[in-house]
Amino acid sequence: MIKQEGINWDEVLRRLAPNINSLIDQTLLKYDRGIKDYERFVEESERYNFRSLVVPPSMVKYVVDISRTPIATVIGFPHGYTTLSSKVREIEDVANLGAKEVDVVINNIYVKDGRYDLLRNEVRTLVSKAHELGLVIKVIVETSVLNDDELVNVARVVRDEGADFIKTNTGFGARGVTPRDIIVIRSAVGGELKIKASGGIRTALDAALLITLGADIIGTSRGIEIVKQFRRFLKN
Repeated sequence: MIKQEGINWDEVLRRLAPNINSLIDQTLLKYDRGIKDYERFVEESERYNFRSLVVPPSMVKYVVDISRTPIATVIGFPHGYTTLSSKVREIEDVANLGAKEVDVVINNIYVKDGRYDLLRNEVRTLVSKAHELGLVIKVIVETSVLNDDELVNVARVVRDEGADFIKTNTGFGARGVTPRDIIVIRSAVGGELKIKASGGIRTALDAALLITLGADIIGTSRGIEIVKQFRRFLKN
């Protein structure tokens, strides 16, 4: 039996295993891959009924046409310092191409300067545009560049402005998500905001820990491997 810090991991894995696929945004955001790679990605992922498939904006239309799974994409990715009007236009473009969800990177320059008024305006504008177009919006805050106080403040802005999710990381920062990130966010916003944990999630235990600590969904490029690990656990 796997136990750590009072958590019965056998129980956790057994509880999550039957539906773990529905909690995973299966992701391919590699700039060194071609169209055939995205075709294989869709073909392999479709068997697992993931919550969504996440691809670059330029691949949305192509993937929408060959996938039964809802398609999500990224906006202002990966650094978030494109202009607000550019992010709005990106959201409009991908909505027209068939995306159902957008994961949008905030401008952390505002955070580092303590300009939460500017951050609030950005998040409010992006949430409003996404919801106007019928899209789910996840706001990526890149926890790898934030201290705890900044993360608390940012999470509360994202909550107050009505985003559907706060997303922890792009996967292109200095590190991926940590358990502490989830604890800090959940402590800051309680149950009033959903959390997408993303960045460096490679195993079933990674996923189980983050969900147990308060993440609602997982973003990973290893979704197939993670589902297989959960299934092997149940089988054995």
